[in-house]
Amino acid sequence: MEEKNGKNQILIKVCCVIAAFILWLYIFNVENPMTERKIVAPVTIVNKNVLAQSKLVQIGNEQPNVSLIIKGNASDVYSVKPNDFKLNSDLSSYVMKKGENNIPVTVKKSPNNISIVNNQNLWIKIQLDELRKKIVPVKVILTGKPRGGYYALHPVLETEKAEISGTQESVGAVKYAAAVCDLKYAQSNMNTTASLQPQDTFGNLVKGVDVNPAIVKVTVPVGKIKTVPVNVKFQNGSIGTSEAGLITAVPQKIDISGSDDVISGVNGIDTEPVDLSKISGRENMQVRLVVPRGVVLVNNSGTVQLKFNSNTDETSGGSQKQLNLNINVKNLNNNYTAKLSSGTVSIVVSGTDSAINNINENSISCFVDAGSMKEGVQSANVVVSLPEGLKLVSQNPQSVNVEVNKKTWEGQNGY
Repeated sequence: MEEKNGKNQILIKVCCVIAAFILWLYIFNVENPMTERKIVAPVTIVNKNVLAQSKLVQIGNEQPNVSLIIKGNASDVYSVKPNDFKLNSDLSSYVMKKGENNIPVTVKKSPNNISIVNNQNLWIKIQLDELRKKIVPVKVILTGKPRGGYYALHPVLETEKAEISGTQESVGAVKYAAAVCDLKYAQSNMNTTASLQPQDTFGNLVKGVDVNPAIVKVTVPVGKIKTVPVNVKFQNGSIGTSEAGLITAVPQKIDISGSDDVISGVNGIDTEPVDLSKISGRENMQVRLVVPRGVVLVNNSGTVQLKFNSNTDETSGGSQKQLNLNINVKNLNNNYTAKLSSGTVSIVVSGTDSAINNINENSISCFVDAGSMKEGVQSANVVVSLPEGLKLVSQNPQSVNVEVNKKTWEGQNGY
């Protein structure tokens, strides 16, 4: 009996819910009573340009909004959306001042069959500050890396300055206008346009600031990388030949880049002349590199260390010997001839007395490898191969220019 009563109560409750829903549908669709509702709608500020004429600027760029009390039939009121209203605040109709300003809102458009109860009492508040301007440098920020064997050179800008304007606080935070360029996989000069972004000292974007110009043209030259030796130069009379052989540059080779017509003629980078007579003892020292015009050093600050190698062989009963060797050309194609800018190389070797006494020009291999050379003039490293027990102290030159030409065979040219 109790179980039956429980089921009846549940059935009654379900029926009540259904009846209430049907009644609501009837009232909403048939009776459709008048009702009010509050809705928040966005406001568009027009004629902002008058602020600049008064040397004022808005603090913050958030779009303002107002609360509307709308009235109408229930079906209309509850189907309205905020974007169905067009609300404007015209700054040209009022005198603006620094600080907080109350601006009236005008209803330009609203849905049919809907009335705005508080139409005559709509206001927004905007904060204004004195307009500040200043000139900042344009900084190119390169992202990504060029293809292997290539290097991005100094960018060229259409303009190197930009004017920024905004509030005193935001303008004061800007240090430069950044033009971001992506160099990923580049292997030739890149010409592009970039939007200027106002950034602070830490590279963060500063909001609420206008930049003029907004866009700038950027050219980023991309050149090939070439590896060349470092040539240590000494002032005349400051060091003897035997001492010079004990001094090496660290690193001995560096990477350079630039336009093809410039770096093709660069086969080494000289140091500034060094006067070792003014250096007390045999300590390592730092010297500057003399970089030719149009050449860029890759991953180098423009200096090298000079390393003074102690003559350990002499102190341990060993000795040194200077030799002049002829430079041979190996692996040259049979259809070509080769002419060297220097046919000999001067070397200083060290070792035990017995090793030094037994050495001669025929026991040392000295050559340039022309296996991959084509017609024209190109630089090649001079390879010196020593017998076991000997150490190469110095070598001059480190590299030579090789002029490769095609052979002229008999019977050619109509003979």
